[in-house]
Amino acid sequence: MLSLEYLPINLAHDVSTLERWLGAMEADFVILPDSPNLKASPEAMLVQILLRAKIDRPIIASIAGSGRREERIESFLLALKYANISQVALIGGDERRGGELSGAAMVKIARKILGEEAFIISGSSAEPGDEMRSNLEAKINNGVKHIITQPIFCATQAEEFMRTFEAIARGTQTDMALGFFPVYEAGICEKINANHLGFQIPKSYEEKIARDPYGANLELFDTLKDIAGNIHLCGAKNSFLDRFVQDFARNCS
Repeated sequence: MLSLEYLPINLAHDVSTLERWLGAMEADFVILPDSPNLKASPEAMLVQILLRAKIDRPIIASIAGSGRREERIESFLLALKYANISQVALIGGDERRGGELSGAAMVKIARKILGEEAFIISGSSAEPGDEMRSNLEAKINNGVKHIITQPIFCATQAEEFMRTFEAIARGTQTDMALGFFPVYEAGICEKINANHLGFQIPKSYEEKIARDPYGANLELFDTLKDIAGNIHLCGAKNSFLDRFVQDFARNCS
């Protein structure tokens, strides 16, 4: 399984870009971010409804837990049910402030509102430790169907997460994808790390990007795919992902 993340800009541009991306990558579905990095973006659920009529692939809106009260999240989920949409991505919530819902609590509410057969996606840290394992276990117990990790930049971390996930998810219907974040500028790595997004880009990977940006990204993409099979292409902006898709298409033609 392959999925993409796309930040809407305007409808005509979105349709053109997504048709090109999907033609190159043959992705199974597209996730629309909700206020990435706490910045305003076009409302994901409205864009989802508009794109559903134009793109021949599932388009899934995300709901971010950061800064939202429980009733507001319920309102979003009820709107999806009203529109007969049973797919949703639930983002954030594990590092909550001021009464925000945990990621596991968001999954539980979504399952209650959208039903047992809904395709509910949730994120997960890939940092090893008891906190990651506890959050992951709670989401799986609450009925999440698909877990996407935060971006991973080395095989060792990906393999360790896979072992943890497989131990927890055994006997359930939950699957997962490893997060792949293509980076094309070595100089931006420190800026990304300074934003404390929940993941770190190792210095060794930064050095690989400086020497051969596409080669480094493709090597990581292939490595993660070999480990998990399922990959989610993500990024705070469309630009790096667009470059990777274009490079990928050229090298596969």
